[in-house]
Amino acid sequence: MFDNLRDLSDGSSLFEDPADAQYATGPKGPQRRFLGLTPAQRFLLSLMLFASVVMIGLMCLLVTEKFWLG
Repeated sequence: MFDNLRDLSDGSSLFEDPADAQYATGPKGPQRRFLGLTPAQRFLLSLMLFASVVMIGLMCLLVTEKFWLG
């Protein structure tokens, strides 16, 4: 079963040699992105979070009858 295992191998190693590794050079300086979002996307996300908190708060006030419409 394992007799021809070495013959079946293509000879390449599974790991790269550190000398052969190609390193990508990225932009210099720190990236100012939180969770990979642009500032406009973060602003929209914060507005949606604020709106959902306000809606949940109003629903809780209506359920506990501390606030009523009309």
